[in-house]
Amino acid sequence: MSAELKVISNFYDFAIYLGQRIEKFPRHHRYSLGSAMEQGLRDILALLLRAKYRRDNAAFLEEVNIQLEILRFQIRMAKDLRALPMKSHGHASKLLQGIGAQVGGWLRSRKATA
Repeated sequence: MSAELKVISNFYDFAIYLGQRIEKFPRHHRYSLGSAMEQGLRDILALLLRAKYRRDNAAFLEEVNIQLEILRFQIRMAKDLRALPMKSHGHASKLLQGIGAQVGGWLRSRKATA
């Protein structure tokens, strides 16, 4: 993924990281909350890729922001349900915040040129 946009590369790495943590969820959380989180990760990646190839990508990037916020709350819920260890929650939150900042910067740059 060397020629990929930095935000897409970072999100892909984050999705792999979080997917590995979801695999360790207790069964009753893995097949409910974990499945929803994995689907959200795939949806966000698809939106980022669509935004990469569209000139009018502001709508895609705004949807990415909404999906990131949903994922943030799902990660918090996983921590509160003790499906995700506190250390993993902190690391995932930090990575997610960085990705959100990158998406926000991309969105601001697109609105400035429009």
